[in-house]
Amino acid sequence: MDVIRLDTTIDEALARALPALRPLLGRHVELVAAEMPASRPSRSKLTVDELFASRIDLPPGVGPVSLEDMERAIIEGALGR
Repeated sequence: MDVIRLDTTIDEALARALPALRPLLGRHVELVAAEMPASRPSRSKLTVDELFASRIDLPPGVGPVSLEDMERAIIEGALGR
């Protein structure tokens, strides 16, 4: 990965070119630029249920957990049951 480090003071020209740097106007900073990997194609979006189902390996004999089951467990845990 290529990295460029630039030791500089933020001046008006730099603040105009990169508005996010404006709060640093007049300050001495080290700017670092790193090469980012090419973005991957996005996958289709999952519903919450699909996300949970795809990420949780349930033990044998245990069915899927609904949002209502999760909310009930959170409430019972908060009440110390």
